[in-house]
Amino acid sequence: MSTSDDSDSNTSSRSVSEEVESEIEDDFGVVGGLVEPYRFEPIAPEDYEEPEEEEDEDGLTPAILEARSENQITLDTWCECGNCSTELLSNALEFRCCKEVAAAMAKLTFEGIEGSCVLDHTDFDALTNATVLEQVCPLLKDRKGRSYKFPSRGTQNAKNESYRATAYRFLVRWIFGPLGWNNSRPLPACIYHKIRQKFQTASTRGYSSAERRQGEASAR
Repeated sequence: MSTSDDSDSNTSSRSVSEEVESEIEDDFGVVGGLVEPYRFEPIAPEDYEEPEEEEDEDGLTPAILEARSENQITLDTWCECGNCSTELLSNALEFRCCKEVAAAMAKLTFEGIEGSCVLDHTDFDALTNATVLEQVCPLLKDRKGRSYKFPSRGTQNAKNESYRATAYRFLVRWIFGPLGWNNSRPLPACIYHKIRQKFQTASTRGYSSAERRQGEASAR
Protein backbone atom coordinates (compact mmCIF):
# COMPACT_ATOMS: atom_id res chain seq x y z
CA MET A 1 0.00 0.00 0.00
CA SER A 2 1.30 3.46 -0.89
CA THR A 3 2.04 6.26 1.57
CA SER A 4 -0.94 8.11 0.17
CA ASP A 5 -3.19 5.16 0.94
CA ASP A 6 -1.82 4.94 4.51
CA SER A 7 -2.48 8.64 4.99
CA ASP A 8 -6.04 8.33 3.73
CA SER A 9 -6.61 5.32 6.04
CA ASN A 10 -5.29 7.21 9.10
CA THR A 11 -7.40 10.23 8.24
CA SER A 12 -10.46 8.00 7.89
CA SER A 13 -9.73 6.28 11.24
CA ARG A 14 -9.33 9.61 13.00
CA SER A 15 -12.54 10.83 11.46
CA VAL A 16 -14.49 7.77 12.64
CA SER A 17 -12.87 8.03 16.10
CA GLU A 18 -13.79 11.69 16.35
CA GLU A 19 -17.37 10.95 15.34
CA VAL A 20 -17.67 8.19 17.99
CA GLU A 21 -16.14 10.47 20.64
CA SER A 22 -18.55 13.22 19.64
CA GLU A 23 -21.50 10.85 19.99
CA ILE A 24 -20.30 9.76 23.44
CA GLU A 25 -19.97 13.39 24.51
CA ASP A 26 -23.47 14.12 23.25
CA ASP A 27 -24.89 11.07 25.04
CA PHE A 28 -23.26 11.80 28.38
CA GLY A 29 -23.34 15.60 28.38
CA VAL A 30 -19.59 16.01 27.99
CA VAL A 31 -18.33 19.16 26.33
CA GLY A 32 -14.61 19.72 25.78
CA GLY A 33 -13.81 16.94 28.26
CA LEU A 34 -15.97 18.52 31.00
CA VAL A 35 -19.19 16.93 32.27
CA GLU A 36 -22.28 19.13 32.15
CA PRO A 37 -24.64 17.30 34.54
CA TYR A 38 -27.72 19.44 33.80
CA ARG A 39 -27.23 19.64 30.03
CA PHE A 40 -30.36 17.65 29.26
CA GLU A 41 -32.53 19.07 32.04
CA PRO A 42 -35.52 21.06 30.77
CA ILE A 43 -35.04 24.82 30.96
CA ALA A 44 -37.18 26.49 33.60
CA PRO A 45 -39.60 29.16 32.38
CA GLU A 46 -38.50 32.76 32.88
CA ASP A 47 -41.21 33.40 35.49
CA TYR A 48 -40.24 30.32 37.56
CA GLU A 49 -39.68 30.94 41.26
CA GLU A 50 -38.27 28.57 43.84
CA PRO A 51 -41.06 27.37 46.17
CA GLU A 52 -40.97 29.18 49.49
CA GLU A 53 -40.55 27.22 52.72
CA GLU A 54 -43.74 26.89 54.67
CA GLU A 55 -43.89 29.01 57.80
CA ASP A 56 -45.09 27.56 61.07
CA GLU A 57 -47.78 29.05 63.31
CA ASP A 58 -45.32 31.66 64.57
CA GLY A 59 -44.27 32.75 61.07
CA LEU A 60 -40.89 30.99 61.25
CA THR A 61 -39.43 28.70 58.58
CA PRO A 62 -37.30 25.59 59.21
CA ALA A 63 -34.33 27.33 57.58
CA ILE A 64 -34.51 30.27 60.00
CA LEU A 65 -34.83 28.03 63.05
CA GLU A 66 -31.96 25.83 61.86
CA ALA A 67 -29.76 28.90 61.26
CA ARG A 68 -30.49 30.05 64.81
CA SER A 69 -29.61 26.64 66.25
CA GLU A 70 -26.32 26.68 64.32
CA ASN A 71 -25.64 30.23 65.59
CA GLN A 72 -25.60 31.54 62.03
CA ILE A 73 -28.30 33.89 63.33
CA THR A 74 -27.10 34.96 66.76
CA LEU A 75 -29.25 35.09 69.88
CA ASP A 76 -29.02 38.86 70.24
CA THR A 77 -30.70 39.34 66.84
CA TRP A 78 -33.80 37.23 67.52
CA CYS A 79 -34.44 37.35 71.27
CA GLU A 80 -36.47 40.45 72.07
CA CYS A 81 -37.73 39.54 75.54
CA GLY A 82 -34.26 39.46 77.09
CA ASN A 83 -34.72 36.07 78.77
CA CYS A 84 -33.96 33.58 75.98
CA SER A 85 -30.89 31.40 76.24
CA THR A 86 -29.62 28.71 73.89
CA GLU A 87 -27.64 26.88 76.57
CA LEU A 88 -30.31 24.28 77.39
CA LEU A 89 -32.22 24.15 74.11
CA SER A 90 -32.38 20.74 72.50
CA ASN A 91 -33.40 21.19 68.87
CA ALA A 92 -34.03 23.88 66.26
CA LEU A 93 -37.79 24.05 66.86
CA GLU A 94 -37.16 25.52 70.31
CA PHE A 95 -35.23 28.54 69.01
CA ARG A 96 -38.04 31.09 69.16
CA CYS A 97 -38.68 34.11 71.37
CA CYS A 98 -41.96 34.55 73.25
CA LYS A 99 -42.27 37.88 71.42
CA GLU A 100 -42.72 35.83 68.23
CA VAL A 101 -45.47 33.70 69.77
CA ALA A 102 -48.67 35.71 69.52
CA ALA A 103 -50.55 33.58 72.05
CA ALA A 104 -47.80 34.08 74.64
CA MET A 105 -47.87 37.85 74.23
CA ALA A 106 -51.67 37.78 74.41
CA LYS A 107 -51.39 36.42 77.96
CA LEU A 108 -49.82 39.75 78.91
CA THR A 109 -51.73 42.12 76.64
CA PHE A 110 -55.29 40.91 77.15
CA GLU A 111 -54.85 40.38 80.87
CA GLY A 112 -53.42 43.87 81.38
CA ILE A 113 -50.09 42.68 82.74
CA GLU A 114 -47.02 44.84 82.22
CA GLY A 115 -43.91 43.07 81.04
CA SER A 116 -41.78 42.33 78.02
CA CYS A 117 -41.64 38.54 78.49
CA VAL A 118 -44.17 35.80 79.19
CA LEU A 119 -42.09 34.97 82.27
CA ASP A 120 -43.22 38.32 83.69
CA HIS A 121 -46.79 37.04 83.93
CA THR A 122 -47.89 36.91 87.56
CA ASP A 123 -49.19 33.33 87.14
CA PHE A 124 -46.00 31.84 85.72
CA ASP A 125 -44.21 31.10 88.99
CA ALA A 126 -47.36 29.53 90.45
CA LEU A 127 -47.87 27.35 87.38
CA THR A 128 -44.32 26.02 87.62
CA ASN A 129 -44.25 25.54 91.38
CA ALA A 130 -43.13 21.99 92.25
CA THR A 131 -46.02 21.34 94.64
CA VAL A 132 -48.54 22.53 92.05
CA LEU A 133 -46.98 20.33 89.37
CA GLU A 134 -47.17 17.29 91.66
CA GLN A 135 -50.92 17.86 91.98
CA VAL A 136 -51.40 18.50 88.26
CA CYS A 137 -49.40 15.46 87.14
CA PRO A 138 -52.06 12.75 87.90
CA LEU A 139 -54.72 14.90 86.22
CA LEU A 140 -52.92 14.60 82.89
CA LYS A 141 -53.52 11.57 80.68
CA ASP A 142 -51.52 9.89 77.98
CA ARG A 143 -52.78 8.97 74.52
CA LYS A 144 -54.41 5.80 75.86
CA GLY A 145 -56.24 7.65 78.60
CA ARG A 146 -53.97 6.55 81.41
CA SER A 147 -53.19 9.04 84.17
CA TYR A 148 -49.63 10.19 84.69
CA LYS A 149 -47.97 9.07 87.91
CA PHE A 150 -45.61 11.27 89.84
CA PRO A 151 -42.57 9.27 91.09
CA SER A 152 -42.85 10.42 94.69
CA ARG A 153 -40.42 7.72 95.83
CA GLY A 154 -38.12 8.00 92.84
CA THR A 155 -34.75 9.69 92.51
CA GLN A 156 -34.50 13.46 92.25
CA ASN A 157 -33.66 13.05 88.56
CA ALA A 158 -36.87 11.06 88.01
CA LYS A 159 -38.87 13.68 89.89
CA ASN A 160 -37.35 16.50 87.87
CA GLU A 161 -38.13 14.69 84.63
CA SER A 162 -41.74 14.46 85.76
CA TYR A 163 -41.79 18.13 86.78
CA ARG A 164 -40.50 19.08 83.35
CA ALA A 165 -42.96 16.93 81.40
CA THR A 166 -45.88 18.16 83.48
CA ALA A 167 -44.79 21.80 83.21
CA TYR A 168 -44.49 21.58 79.42
CA ARG A 169 -48.02 20.24 79.00
CA PHE A 170 -49.48 22.57 81.63
CA LEU A 171 -47.88 25.65 80.06
CA VAL A 172 -48.84 24.68 76.50
CA ARG A 173 -52.46 24.46 77.63
CA TRP A 174 -52.15 27.75 79.54
CA ILE A 175 -50.79 29.60 76.51
CA PHE A 176 -52.53 27.92 73.57
CA GLY A 177 -55.57 26.30 75.13
CA PRO A 178 -56.48 22.62 74.64
CA LEU A 179 -54.88 21.32 71.44
CA GLY A 180 -55.58 17.59 71.52
CA TRP A 181 -53.18 14.74 70.76
CA ASN A 182 -53.00 15.42 67.04
CA ASN A 183 -51.69 18.95 67.55
CA SER A 184 -48.76 20.39 69.43
CA ARG A 185 -46.85 23.65 69.71
CA PRO A 186 -43.30 24.32 70.87
CA LEU A 187 -42.87 26.69 73.80
CA PRO A 188 -40.64 29.79 73.61
CA ALA A 189 -36.93 29.47 74.38
CA CYS A 190 -37.22 31.52 77.57
CA ILE A 191 -39.69 29.00 79.03
CA TYR A 192 -37.62 25.97 78.10
CA HIS A 193 -34.55 27.54 79.68
CA LYS A 194 -36.42 28.48 82.86
CA ILE A 195 -37.96 25.03 83.33
CA ARG A 196 -34.78 23.10 82.52
CA GLN A 197 -32.68 25.31 84.74
CA LYS A 198 -35.15 24.89 87.62
CA PHE A 199 -35.62 21.13 87.22
CA GLN A 200 -32.24 19.81 86.15
CA THR A 201 -31.96 16.29 84.75
CA ALA A 202 -29.20 14.02 83.48
CA SER A 203 -30.41 14.37 79.90
CA THR A 204 -32.89 16.43 77.93
CA ARG A 205 -35.43 15.24 75.42
CA GLY A 206 -36.40 18.18 73.29
CA TYR A 207 -39.69 19.18 71.75
CA SER A 208 -41.25 16.65 69.36
CA SER A 209 -44.01 17.49 66.90
CA ALA A 210 -47.28 15.56 67.01
CA GLU A 211 -46.34 13.82 63.74
CA ARG A 212 -43.02 12.65 65.15
CA ARG A 213 -44.62 11.38 68.36
CA GLN A 214 -47.18 9.44 66.35
CA GLY A 215 -44.40 7.91 64.25
CA GLU A 216 -42.46 6.89 67.36
CA ALA A 217 -45.59 5.38 68.92
CA SER A 218 -46.32 3.36 65.76
CA ALA A 219 -42.75 2.03 65.69
CA ARG A 220 -43.02 0.56 69.18
